Amino acid sequence: MKVLALVVLISCAPPLPVATEADAQRSHVELAQLEAGRALLIKKCSGCHDTPSPGQRSPSDWPHQVGAMQQRAGIDASQRALIEQFLVVMAAK
Repeated sequence: MKVLALVVLISCAPPLPVATEADAQRSHVELAQLEAGRALLIKKCSGCHDTPSPGQRSPSDWPHQVGAMQQRAGIDASQRALIEQFLVVMAAK
């Protein structure tokens, strides 16, 4: 029964948006960078909690939030920059 409840909760969570070429052009960022940031977000953040959705915070809030989690998530400065970039760009949609 617990497994069924977990499956229902997971299926109700909105999917993490996928960056498009239009997002890259709008933000003057390479699409590959946005894709790398999304992949890192999933890999580094979903191990301890639900993967955050860009819309959960404003674009200006994400740098502080990612910075607060950097050490716990075990990400270096370049990984942090990619994750932040993805969240900020996609939150601004």
